[in-house]
Amino acid sequence: MISFTQQRIENLLTTIDRLSMAKIRHLQQIHDLKSYRNACRIIKQLEPYIHETYFEREKVMYLNKEGRELIGSNKEVKKNMLIEHTLLCNEAYLYFNCPLDWKKEYIIETREPVTSSFGIQFKGLALSNKKKVISDATFSRNGYLHLIEVDNIRGMADNKSKIEAYVDVFPEVKSRFGLIPALYVFTSTEDRKGKFEGWMKQHNLRGEVKTFNEIKKWSII
Repeated sequence: MISFTQQRIENLLTTIDRLSMAKIRHLQQIHDLKSYRNACRIIKQLEPYIHETYFEREKVMYLNKEGRELIGSNKEVKKNMLIEHTLLCNEAYLYFNCPLDWKKEYIIETREPVTSSFGIQFKGLALSNKKKVISDATFSRNGYLHLIEVDNIRGMADNKSKIEAYVDVFPEVKSRFGLIPALYVFTSTEDRKGKFEGWMKQHNLRGEVKTFNEIKKWSII
């Protein structure tokens, strides 16, 4: 029978694997590890199974080969320039109270039959106008498919194009999954928030925009 300590280690490693990277504070909140000091004591047991780095003076953990093998994961994570984006995705995950079906980099595609200049649709052929959008994360709850966008460094012209891409795929979500799509954007400044809100209102997209400062939950140490 697996020991309580070993089970807790594997549970923590599984959470890190799901999030790709995690801070001590993230694991403290998700697994209810009580005080920050107690969380540090427990997480020290993970050292044989994780890589460690630092971001803005906070320790960040991701699985090494031994950690992946222990929980049966084949997802290798490497330290790169996306570390801030990954950690901000974690803040969204916590904001929504850790959804069980949270999926990262979720692809939604829609195909429309090609129409000739004479208005004739080529049905039954492989030709199609394919449109695709990749959400930073997604989860379902209460009949809605929540589509998550984390904006920290993307140019606003690219952000506008992505909002327009969501306009194209929203009908596909409802028809394919039987769920109502809702877009949630998390961004860095009030100015960016205002622009996102304007675009979403313009295109009648259901959802909400928040700044990171509005959603971060700082633990009491």
